[in-house]
Amino acid sequence: MKETTTAVDREKAVFKTVQTLEEQFKGCPERVSVYEIGGCKYTVHSHFVGDKDLDEVMEQLAYDAAMKETVTA
Repeated sequence: MKETTTAVDREKAVFKTVQTLEEQFKGCPERVSVYEIGGCKYTVHSHFVGDKDLDEVMEQLAYDAAMKETVTA
């Protein structure tokens, strides 16, 4: 038998998930940016939770920049 969920049930589940994440990462740094695209303003909340390896990220950024310079030169 297939379980049916209503839009209200799905909304409650999403809200609970967002609430859980907010509680889990409330001490982490956050940045709020507002972008305007096609006349509509969008607010983006970036949460920095420390899940990435900074060395790997910097290495990838350096590699990408070097490759871009090589291709465009």
